[in-house]
This record gives sequence, structure tokens and C-alpha cells, in this order.
Amino acid sequence: MVGKMSARPNLVLHAPMKKEIKVSSVVVIRLTDVAKAAMCVHALRGLRRDYPDVKVTVLTTTSLRPLFRALSGVDFILADDVKYKGLFGGLKLWANIQRLRVDGVADLEASARSRRLRFCLTPWRRRTSVIERGKVERQLLTRKFRKVMVQLTTLSQRSRNVFERLGLPFSMPAPVRRRRASTPPHIATILAGEKNGRWIGVALLSHLKGNCYPIDQSAELIKLLALRYEKVFIFGSGIYQKQFCEGMESLFPSVVSVAERASLDEQMDLISVLDAVVTVDHPVLSLASLVGTPAVSIWGATHPFIESCGYGQDPRYVVQLELECRPCSADGRRQCLFGHYGCMTHISPEMVASKLVKLVKP
Repeated sequence: MVGKMSARPNLVLHAPMKKEIKVSSVVVIRLTDVAKAAMCVHALRGLRRDYPDVKVTVLTTTSLRPLFRALSGVDFILADDVKYKGLFGGLKLWANIQRLRVDGVADLEASARSRRLRFCLTPWRRRTSVIERGKVERQLLTRKFRKVMVQLTTLSQRSRNVFERLGLPFSMPAPVRRRRASTPPHIATILAGEKNGRWIGVALLSHLKGNCYPIDQSAELIKLLALRYEKVFIFGSGIYQKQFCEGMESLFPSVVSVAERASLDEQMDLISVLDAVVTVDHPVLSLASLVGTPAVSIWGATHPFIESCGYGQDPRYVVQLELECRPCSADGRRQCLFGHYGCMTHISPEMVASKLVKLVKP
């Protein structure tokens, strides 16, 4: 009996092989935040360059759609469309995406809303990939003591990793190089007429105090720029920033307020013809990277290690102070530990203006 059992051939059980699903159509979810959506566009540029046959549908909002205008062969579904409001509108949105027969879902937001959409769009036959938020790494970088000061993976790179997990690996594209327009954009002509001399964009105020350059120092910096350059355009949003921009416009003939006067698409057109922008950690920095305009960036509570100084921007034109307490916040929301925001108040207007002089040649 023992001999018969030993003579029986060994049976090797193999696990069932999973069928490899080739991704030929992917839906990309990005619904909020101008700055972060702009950084995701660079990854989509690399995807379209290396996979022109893959159908890409971007699920976004009407306000963010201008950010993707440089992408060719991309379809859009606007989640804030009137026909998608309410329960029946949500069902209609789900049905319209189902008709696309996508086999991959790339969630570049990782929010509660995108999680619900992803749950509805990902049956077992579809691949899904979610962006890594890097929360632990940011906490190590911004904690009070024993900060881990290393460059974190940027949002553009994390977006690329999402597509790599879907089976679509590619290398990040080269930074956008600005092309000189033969005619100035319509919004620039309306606000300032024909371009003569050097034009500078300025975005110094923020709704987040950790990212906001002080009002008095902002006014002094704008005065220095207005005396040196032919036109200075001030960007802002909200009633208080609008009042500041219009006040500076009334004081200096070369200053032009853009606050509440231009749409996102028009702001991108205007930034594309500027010689440089001076900005805090602000969406204007991301827009400048999208259109290839060089930037001088001012950093306070946040740090370029968290999201870099803008895709393709030169780190030599970063203005910041090396303080032991910074960075203390990943986005500028956290209150200053000492109450004085010295990371911003100790940056003089002359320091910023000297950086700009090196960037913008006469």
C-alpha cells in the first residue's frame, strides 16, 4: 500500500492565472483645486505623448477645464453640469461614463467625492489607481521638532505613478517652453494695450496667512517694481484682495489690477506674455509653470520640499529663510507657533526685487 502511494505522481496545483487587462481607455478624476489640478496636467502631457492611442476622458469641473487646454485628443465630462445635479443627475453621470466602456480609472484627487465616483465606476473588470497623498511624509516634514528635511515626491510625479500602476508607465515630459505670441492675447490688450517693455505679474496675497506676504511689505514691493518695470499686473481673488489691487492701481500708473477682471483662461493667456511673475505659494505659480513663464517664488510657512517650486521652475529664484520652525504647514493653514510669522515678515521687499533683477534681464 505504501509502495503504491509513493508511486503515484505528485500533483502540483497551480493558482489560476489572472487575465491581464490591457488599458485602452481611461477616465481621469480631478474635481477641485486649481494649483493641484495644474500640476496633474504635466503627467497627462506625458501620457498623451507616449500613449496617443489610449482614449483619455477627464472628469472635472467647468472652472478647471481651461487648465487642460494644451492637451490634444482628450474628452471631458463636466461633473458640475446642470444635467448632473441631484440624485437623477448622478445616475445620468454614471450612465454616461459607463457608455465610454473605460477599462481604467485614475483618481488624481483621493477625496470623499472622488471615492464615491470611483466606487460606482470600478466593477471587477476595470483597473483602478488612486493617487498617494503622502500624508505621513508631510507630517514628518512639518512637525514641530526633528523635521525630516527631504524633497518629497511632487504631485506631478505622484500623478505619473497612478498611471504606471494602471499599466501605462512613462517618463515625465520636459517643462513647457514659452512661445512668443505674434499678437498679444485679447485680455492683455484690454487691460494694458500693446506690450512695450517688460511686464511683471505679482501674486503676493493669500487667503491662508502662512502663505500671505504682509500687506505693508507687499505695497512696498509693488512700488519698487512699478518704478522699474513698464507694467505690473496684480493677481488676487476675494473682496479684500480686490480692494488692495485696485488701491495699488490708483497709486501707480504702471500697475494694473487683474483681480475679478479675468477668467482662469484669460489669466493663463495674460501670464503667458509676462516676462516673469513674483508669487507666494499661490495658484499663479502653477499657472506660470503651465505656460512656461519664469517665476520668483516666496515661501513662508510652506516649503518647496513639499510640492517643489513649480514644475520646471528654476530653484535659484526661490526666496525663503532657513528657520528651524519652518516648514510648519503643508498648505499654510496652520497658525504660527510664535504668532509673528517671521518666515514672511523678515523677507524684505529688496530681497525679492533683487532676485527678480537677476531673472529679468534689461
